[in-house]
Amino acid sequence: MPTAKPRVNRSRLFAIDEGTRAPNTEFRDAGSKYQILFDQASDPVMTLSTDGTIDAVNQAFEEMSGYLKQELLGRKIGVLTPSGAQGHTSHRARPLSSGLLEAPGTYEDVAVARKDGYVRFVDLSVRIVSSGPDSERLVLALFRDVTEKKRMERELITKHAELRNAYFQLERKNAELQAMQETLVQAGKMAALGELAAGIAHELNQPLQGIRGYAQELQALALPSGAEPSTRPAIESSLVEIISNSDKMAHIIDYLRTFTRKSVEKHEFTNIHDAVEEALKMLSRQFKARGIAVQRDFAPALPKLYANPLQLEQVFINLATNARDAIETTGRGHGTISIKTTKSGNFVEVRFRDDGIGMAEKTKSKIFNPFFTTKEVGKGMGLGLSLSYGILSKLHGSMVVESELGKGTTFVVRIPVDFRELA
Repeated sequence: MPTAKPRVNRSRLFAIDEGTRAPNTEFRDAGSKYQILFDQASDPVMTLSTDGTIDAVNQAFEEMSGYLKQELLGRKIGVLTPSGAQGHTSHRARPLSSGLLEAPGTYEDVAVARKDGYVRFVDLSVRIVSSGPDSERLVLALFRDVTEKKRMERELITKHAELRNAYFQLERKNAELQAMQETLVQAGKMAALGELAAGIAHELNQPLQGIRGYAQELQALALPSGAEPSTRPAIESSLVEIISNSDKMAHIIDYLRTFTRKSVEKHEFTNIHDAVEEALKMLSRQFKARGIAVQRDFAPALPKLYANPLQLEQVFINLATNARDAIETTGRGHGTISIKTTKSGNFVEVRFRDDGIGMAEKTKSKIFNPFFTTKEVGKGMGLGLSLSYGILSKLHGSMVVESELGKGTTFVVRIPVDFRELA
């Protein structure tokens, strides 16, 4: 009958020496010494048989696992394997299992289940030891508890994320503060412009009225009843234009006076084609000098709009002026402005297109901002489109821009037939 394989004596294992076997007393002393070193080691230590049965643990392992030595000896390693119900573990951690003990090596982030269900994280070092060629092989498992280290790492990651979020919030608040500062600066400019407009209006109004008076007197003197018929139409037409434009300038001055404060708008039903033509008439000589042709595609029988006709003229003067400058910037010496009107539901739409230099995306995003201009100093204040946008907004209208650098620009103006019906 075959005899059972003798179990390795722990004292003999710890008493192995490179020399000859010590006498019995020395052997017992050495075994006791190594047993003390095993028990008092600062890191948790465990020995197991190759089938995963726990053979011995030290005091540090008892403290880490929460089990007493007597509760672990003879049990399988699975008692220390965390279950799904024992808390959340990192996706990088692996549970302690017999598979980790099959070959020597070092494993990081190993999860060990305590007796109370709490999971500890360790770095595991596995060694295979034996007392001789024919003796039983044992697995020596050394544990380094890194639970607190992992907790601190998680806290550090959390704090880093919190700091990162705080940084982004600070950046956002800083951007909002800068935007508010820019808004305040613009508001200050607008307030200064209001004071300047009042002074300019007062200074210009008197000489303008003088020009108008002299033109009317000249009209009476230069066109007596006996004047030559051939000269009468040309003289009369020129004087009428002087008087008409003087009246328009007077209206503009009145608008500048009320520009920064609420006022009662003088609205009436207005033919939008008349407003466009009046605006083009003021710039006709400039267009001719620059080789700019105007193409009209006016829809017939458009309804009249309830609006201030002078303000509509001002919108189209600003659009025509921008078109003139865009064409002139190309350096071609000629260009075309196309104006198309249509009716779209309860709105009248005007498409004002030029074949000028066009705009980049960055410029398009800012063109309606007060005081934004791409023109040289002294050639524009950057207020034309901003004021036009404000005029249309009061009518519940809109103005959008379609442009591509090098391919021209189109402004699409939509104005309700009667904004009172939309209010």
